Amino acid sequence: MPLTPMSMLGLVTRFHVSVDGVDLGGWARCSGLSVDFKPEPWYEGGNYQHPTYLPGQLEYPPITLQRAMSAQDTPRVQAWLSQKAQSWVNADSSGGGGTATITLFDAKAARVASWTLRNVYPSKWDGPELDARTLGVAIESLQLVHEGFL
Repeated sequence: MPLTPMSMLGLVTRFHVSVDGVDLGGWARCSGLSVDFKPEPWYEGGNYQHPTYLPGQLEYPPITLQRAMSAQDTPRVQAWLSQKAQSWVNADSSGGGGTATITLFDAKAARVASWTLRNVYPSKWDGPELDARTLGVAIESLQLVHEGFL
């Protein structure tokens, strides 16, 4: 049976994120889960058919998470960010980032897949646009930089 816009409404997915055992809660959107292998072409003399490809530098973009702010999850993110900022200010950081796990769940809360990110640091947090004239949802966004998940 092909997916139609109406049938896709039932395919709600949710991402759950934790960093070094700190539960950052569920997120509605996760972008940046990708890797670019950056293959480098090598043109050999006498081979006029095709280039030979050599491995290049792997590149992982930042992960961006978004969700509606909640009384349960948002304070945990704020506490984690505060702890990270304090360790940077006091220079008492161990020198390494954390290990994050992003888990994808389907509409029935069954685990679909997970990714473990190495050497994770918070890069940016954006709070909601506060405008009493609108009925918009208060959205928070968290950006994480990392050294890969493969």
